[in-house]
Amino acid sequence: MHYIRESLPATGLVLDNGAGPGKYAMELAKLGYRVTLSDLTPGSVDIAQQKAKELDLTQQFDGFHVLDATHLNGIADETYDASLMLGPLYHLQVEEERVAAVRELHRVTKLGGIVFVAMQSRTRMGITSLQFPQQWKPHDHMEAIRSFVE
Repeated sequence: MHYIRESLPATGLVLDNGAGPGKYAMELAKLGYRVTLSDLTPGSVDIAQQKAKELDLTQQFDGFHVLDATHLNGIADETYDASLMLGPLYHLQVEEERVAAVRELHRVTKLGGIVFVAMQSRTRMGITSLQFPQQWKPHDHMEAIRSFVE
């Protein structure tokens, strides 16, 4: 959070895309930013919304949305001063999906805005695929893992 806070403008509208239960979104809301939270998993979005209520931060949120990172439907172009995508890129296994997610983040972030993303190395992805293969389709069998890591 330190590097994110250090790089953000003093105020503004921030998208936390692929936010899960809202760890970063809550911290940004506490700092006074207007935040929009999105995640593919309805349960995570519900948890985030409940957390915001518990922390009395609901007024800092412009919305809690169930959205696919590759299709940010309903979000206008150049809306956000800053955008975060700190999970989806390592969950998206197909290159075209990763490209689509990055394009969408670019589309909804204002010209001159700042974007934060997180990725996993191929080595880390290979190890994680071996540990939890059922969660990393299409890399859920040895041949696919070998192909991905090479």
